[in-house]
Amino acid sequence: MPRYCFTVRSADHVQKEERCAVLQDAAAALDYACRMIKELSAKGHNDPGLLVSVRNEVREIVLSVPFLAACA
Repeated sequence: MPRYCFTVRSADHVQKEERCAVLQDAAAALDYACRMIKELSAKGHNDPGLLVSVRNEVREIVLSVPFLAACA
């Protein structure tokens, strides 16, 4: 199964730490990113300019999920 890495970023900042998970496919990575955003939002990270970038095993960005969209 493929490995995906998730990084929180804004227009001018990228978090240094990332979360990685072995998941079935890109749909599972999208679900993981949405759950991650909901968890962070519950902790007070509610800036609508934030998003989660999802990279595959070769470090290509395969998804970018805005916080605002994931919480809708």
